[in-house]
Amino acid sequence: MPEELVLDVSTLEHPQPFEEVLECLNKLNAGSYLHMLHRRTPYPLLQILNENGYDFKILKPDKADFEVLIWKTDDLSTARYCQRQ
Repeated sequence: MPEELVLDVSTLEHPQPFEEVLECLNKLNAGSYLHMLHRRTPYPLLQILNENGYDFKILKPDKADFEVLIWKTDDLSTARYCQRQ
């Protein structure tokens, strides 16, 4: 099972969520993914992720408005795991 890095940015004001996520992306290695809790869909971030070799899946949970799973595009085992969530 891949390592999960959890980041709750749901109470942060703009642009802090964006900055926090970019900092955490540097910590992602093969076999790990970022589990971000946010109060809305971070559309600007999603475009940046696509342009920089990351993939993502948006979940709609009960405990936060949105959950976003983020992993490196070329990490196939982590991708399979996250897509099943």
